[in-house]
Amino acid sequence: MAEGQAGALQIIADAQADARRKLECSDMAIQGELTMAEMVEQRIQFQEEKRLRNIKSVVRLAAEELECKEVPDHEPDHDLMARFFNDVQDVSSEELQKLWAKVLSGEVEKPGTTSIRSLSILRNLDQNTARLFRKFCSVCVSVRMPDENQFIDTRVPSLNGNAAQNSLKEYGLNFDALNILNEHGLIISDYDSWFDYNMCIKLYSFEPTKDIWCIPFSFQKRYWVLLPTTKRAVDQKFQLTGVALTRSARELSRIVDIESMNEYAQALENFFKSHNLQMIEIDNGEPQLA
Repeated sequence: MAEGQAGALQIIADAQADARRKLECSDMAIQGELTMAEMVEQRIQFQEEKRLRNIKSVVRLAAEELECKEVPDHEPDHDLMARFFNDVQDVSSEELQKLWAKVLSGEVEKPGTTSIRSLSILRNLDQNTARLFRKFCSVCVSVRMPDENQFIDTRVPSLNGNAAQNSLKEYGLNFDALNILNEHGLIISDYDSWFDYNMCIKLYSFEPTKDIWCIPFSFQKRYWVLLPTTKRAVDQKFQLTGVALTRSARELSRIVDIESMNEYAQALENFFKSHNLQMIEIDNGEPQLA
């Protein structure tokens, strides 16, 4: 038994030695007189040069974003920036580099706008998922607090249907697409959640001394309020059901260039009309006095 095991080990050792000889011969045929150590050194140098090009490209794009903006005199968070440059050095896609550049310019302009958690999500995005996220953000409805530039809810309304049952399929957001976004930490797992959008309805006050404030919502980078029709009861509540972004995804949604989604925009307008509400565009996102 010992002799048999020794023989088997010898066969394995001979096979490994033969494989190494063939590999070395192949390397010599391709690389000439280069040694294995020199090949490794060249590979490392190539990788570092590529990473440096990626960083320079993102910094250049970020500088272009800040070109016409007034930059405050304070430094971004050092820990966040260390994580940023460690992650961005391996991003070669021009499309993804633009997203990273917007994160960098946003942190320079206003430190704290992006969390380390959001960087982790962005780091794991591939081009196809990034494009899907862009499509999702292009049909999002968002509402923010009046005194803060921070969205408290961002979701895609499911338009009187259930997104988990493909009510958004015709807009490129079928169940499989939603699962991809969920796996990347961009949307919450409940595809049929809701948020109270009653605050976005512009009411009328019959008491001159009583102020009624209406908080606008954003859609397609424009601001809107909801005007009730005469058929709608004054005290009727309104909950908007759909697929919501995670907190980190809400941060990242600010850097996404949205695309035109005319079919969904028309469907959203008709959805509000079915609830006796009319979309009215306003000039800015400030609260409106009814």
